[in-house]
Amino acid sequence: MHTLEGSRISEKGFVSTIHVLSNGEIIYTVQDFMKIESRFSWVDKKFLVGKILELQKKTDDRKTSYIVLYEEGNQIREFVNVDQGFKPLPYC
Repeated sequence: MHTLEGSRISEKGFVSTIHVLSNGEIIYTVQDFMKIESRFSWVDKKFLVGKILELQKKTDDRKTSYIVLYEEGNQIREFVNVDQGFKPLPYC
């Protein structure tokens, strides 16, 4: 049974992370990230969770925002309310 409550949840904005390796390879999935997780040990997980929560407040309903973490230079970039076909540049 489809409820109104379920509809509201699916319309909320969404925040996701993308990891970009120094060779330009883009990691989208958790399964792929688990293979290279140690390469991003410089990321403070508490900081990242805080950023996700912050971006959730800024993300419009039915939109997506991303936190892109670049291995090269240990850079973190935010992209708010991007189009459906968004792909980050392979360099920062």
